[in-house]
Amino acid sequence: RHLAHTGRADEALVLALAGVAATPSSPAALGALREAYAGAGRWPEALAVARREAEAGAPVAAPTRLALALASRDLSELGAIAAAPGEAPNAASTIPLVALRAFLAGHATDDELLALARVAPDEGARRFVAAARAPAAPPEQDLLGLLAWAHELAARTPALAELTVAAGRAVEAFDRPLLVAVMGEFNAGKSSFVNALVGEEVAPTGVTPTTATVNILRHGPSTGARIAYHDGTTRELGAASVAPFLRELSDAEAARVRVVEIFHPLEALRRVEIVDTPGWNALRAEHEKVARDFLVEADALVWVFAVGQAAKASEKEALELARGAGKRVLGVLNKIDGADDDDVRAVIAHVRSSVGGLVEDIVPFSAKRALASKGAGRADAALASLDAALERQFFGAARSLKRATALAALRRFVSAATAATSPPAAPDFAARRAALDATDARLRGALAKERVALRARIDEAYRAAAFEVRDFVRPRAWLFGEHRAEPADERFLVELLEDALERAATTTREVLLAAATAGEAPAPPDLARAIDDAVARFDAYARGAIEGGAVAEFFRAELPRLRLEPAAIRDALLRRAPDPEPTLFAPLGHALEAAHERAHAALDDDERDAEIQRLLREEHVEGPLAALARAVAALDENDRSRDRAPS
Repeated sequence: RHLAHTGRADEALVLALAGVAATPSSPAALGALREAYAGAGRWPEALAVARREAEAGAPVAAPTRLALALASRDLSELGAIAAAPGEAPNAASTIPLVALRAFLAGHATDDELLALARVAPDEGARRFVAAARAPAAPPEQDLLGLLAWAHELAARTPALAELTVAAGRAVEAFDRPLLVAVMGEFNAGKSSFVNALVGEEVAPTGVTPTTATVNILRHGPSTGARIAYHDGTTRELGAASVAPFLRELSDAEAARVRVVEIFHPLEALRRVEIVDTPGWNALRAEHEKVARDFLVEADALVWVFAVGQAAKASEKEALELARGAGKRVLGVLNKIDGADDDDVRAVIAHVRSSVGGLVEDIVPFSAKRALASKGAGRADAALASLDAALERQFFGAARSLKRATALAALRRFVSAATAATSPPAAPDFAARRAALDATDARLRGALAKERVALRARIDEAYRAAAFEVRDFVRPRAWLFGEHRAEPADERFLVELLEDALERAATTTREVLLAAATAGEAPAPPDLARAIDDAVARFDAYARGAIEGGAVAEFFRAELPRLRLEPAAIRDALLRRAPDPEPTLFAPLGHALEAAHERAHAALDDDERDAEIQRLLREEHVEGPLAALARAVAALDENDRSRDRAPS
C-alpha cells in the first residue's frame, strides 16, 4: 500500500499479486492489490478486485466503489450502485446518490455533475462525468441543422440565455421568403415605396416620427396584424384596426412595441417579406436597436433616398454599417416626380460619388406615380426598371442571400457566445498554497516565541510575588521558630498570582491573534477560536492550581523554614507554578497543525472543483462552440468554392 500511494506502482503490483497468489481470499491481500491497481491507474482491474473483495465478504466502502466505477466508465457497475437496496434518493448518503441517478438517467444538472465528479479519482474520470449531457456534435454541411443546433445550445446553457431569441429568429427566418429591409431618412417616402412595390396600400403612411414603429409586411391568409412588445407579450389586430392603431399610437405605447407584423394575402409577399422601418434620423431609442438588428438580420436592404436630401452624412454612416455586415444594398432615388430629368441625373451623379461604393445600383423612382399607374392599370417604366433591379440583385440570388444571412447569424452567435462564456481568470493555487505555508510558518514562529515569552512573564510574576511575600511575612523571633503569615496574606497571594498569570496569558493571546491576522493570507477562521479556547483552558488550569493547593502548600511546607530572600521565595513558588505547555501550547500546536491541514484540504477541494468547472465548460460550451465554428467555416469554404467554380 505504501508503494502504491508513493508512485511506485510496478513494485506495489509485484508484491500485491504475490500476496494474493499466496492467500487468494485474504481481504487484506485483495485490498492491497486493489490499491496497487488504482495507484497504477488500471481502474477496470481495480474494480474487478473490488468485486472479489465483496465475494470474499469484505465489500469496499461505497465511495471507493463509486470512484472505481467512474474511473472505469462502467455503466453497469454504476447502475448497480445506484440501485443499491436501502438507499433512498433523498437520504443522507456517503455518496452523491441523487446525482448518480440523475447522471444515469441523462438529466443531471451542472451542480449534480459537479457533486458526482468530486468522487472521480482522476481527470479522465472527471471528464467522463462532465461529458454527460454535453451537446451532440453539430451537423456537418447542414445550414438549417446548424441554426437549430445553435438555438438548442443557447436554450440549454444559462450563460447563453440572452442569445436564445436571436438564435430562434435565425432558425425561423431561414425557411421564410427573402427578407428585405427598407431603410432611409425620415420623409424619404419609404412607406409609399413599399406600397408601390406590392401594388396596394399596405404600409401605413402619414405616421409621425415620434410614434413610428418597425413594421414587417408578411403574407397571411387574411389582412391583420400582430403587435410584439419588448416584454414578450403579443396582441392581435383585425384588418380594420391596423391603420388606426399605427396612426393613433401614443408615445408611451410606441415605446413598448418591438415590432409590428402586418399580414396581407398578396402574392408578392409570398416571394419577399418587407421590413418598413422608421426614418434613420428619427429613430426612438427603443426602436434603434431593433432597426440596427434588422440591418444585419435582413437578407438584403433597399435604401430610399429622397431627391431633395440624398446622400447625407448620416446615410453614408448607415450604409457603411450595412456593408460591414456584408449586406447587398439597392439604392432607390424616390420622389423624382418633383424634379426634372436634369436634376434627377445630377442627384444620381451626386449619390454615386458619395456612396456609390456602398450600394449595388441606384434606381430613380416615383412611388406616388408608380402606385397611381398600378391603380389605373397602366405600365410604369420606373417600376419596371425597379422590378428588374430587384430581380437581378435580390430575387435571382435569393438562395445565396438567405445562406449568407444564416451564416452571418451563426458567426455572430459564435462570437457572442464565446464572449458570454469566457472563463474567469484561473486562480493561482500555487500562490495560495505558498501563502498558506507562509501563514503557518508565521504562526508557528509566533507560538515558539510565546513559549519563551509566556514563561518569562510567569517568572516575572512570581519574582514580583516573592517581594510581596517577604514584606508581609513575620520572620521567626528565635532560632528554632518559624516564619508566619495570616490567612488574609494567603488569599492576597492567591489573587496576586491569578491576576498576574491572567495578564500574562492575555498578552500571549493578543500576540497569537495578531500573528493570525497579519500578512496577505490570514489564518484559518477557526484558529482564532482555538487560541481563545487554549488561553481560557490555561487560565482555568492556573486558577485551579493556585487555589487548589499550590499557595497553601507553599505556606505550609516551604515558608516556615525558608530563607526570607526574594530569590529563594521565588524558587519555592515557581516549583508549584502552572505549566502552560500541556494546557496551552501543546493543544494549540495540534490545533494549528490540524487547521493547516484543513486549509490545504479545502484548497485541494477548490482546485478540484475549478478543474471540474473547466471540464464542464469545455464539454458543454467551449468544445461545442469550437465545433460549430469549424462547421460554419467549412460551409463558408464550400460556398466560396462553388462560387469560384465555372458555371
